[in-house]
Amino acid sequence: MKKQVTIKDIAREAGVSVATVSYVINDRTDMRISEQTRKKVLQIINLFGYTPNQSAQSLATARSRFIALALTPGISPLHDAEQMYFTDVFSSFLQEHNYNIIYMNSSCRQRFDRADAIVCYDLSEADFLEMGDENFVPLLAIDCMIEDPFPIFFKVNTDYPKLYEYAQSQLGTEFTLCTLTTANLKKKKMLESIFPDIAYISGYKDLMPFLHEAEAAKQAPDKATSAKPLLVIHHTLATMLDGYPGLLYVPQTGRAKFDILMNAMELAIGREQVDSHDLLAPLQTEA
Repeated sequence: MKKQVTIKDIAREAGVSVATVSYVINDRTDMRISEQTRKKVLQIINLFGYTPNQSAQSLATARSRFIALALTPGISPLHDAEQMYFTDVFSSFLQEHNYNIIYMNSSCRQRFDRADAIVCYDLSEADFLEMGDENFVPLLAIDCMIEDPFPIFFKVNTDYPKLYEYAQSQLGTEFTLCTLTTANLKKKKMLESIFPDIAYISGYKDLMPFLHEAEAAKQAPDKATSAKPLLVIHHTLATMLDGYPGLLYVPQTGRAKFDILMNAMELAIGREQVDSHDLLAPLQTEA
């Protein structure tokens, strides 16, 4: 049986007094409480499923069977194409688990209560935390690097150090990570701390040298090439670079990662407490 959460537990986790929690619960407008403190208390209440809060209680027990997916369109056409691929694969996965998907674009970042959870794919840290401030349904990040101040939010990411080791075993020490650019600056910084050589692809112009190499290899498959091997993690790039000599495709979107995300969603929706919210997905070494 789950331990009954008390108002003292909420106060301790939020780092405020019991009185402050009581003021927030009862929406006391006559007391001076900062908006930041109010939001933090509400997030902790929601996380723990504290029953006196009727909205938190209903969120923890009622199911809409909808999952909202937050994306950031407009970074580049190739990035948009990858988001479409992710949405299609993720939607099929959710249907297998009797969930439906709701798409949220960048204009829908305000309060959204019509889903059991919100999944954020490759969002910037600022956009993710802004959604965390506005929404009290469970919020999860996939392929985002987020510095979680509490921590509250589940984050599911590729195990990039293991990916680097695997690529070395397949390609040798001299290879290039060819990846779509991202608005998540923490992820870029993390990638650059692991991979010595990275080619960020923002548009077709960035991709042209690699496409020329792929076409040349198709035209003369027996001819030796000096092209540097490529590690690719995005379906869109792997499709376009088909035929490139020395291409290793290790998908970052796959069932193993979705299984971990689904388990995290069920824990978050059920307000189950866990020791760690940072989850790493095993490598999908076969496309």
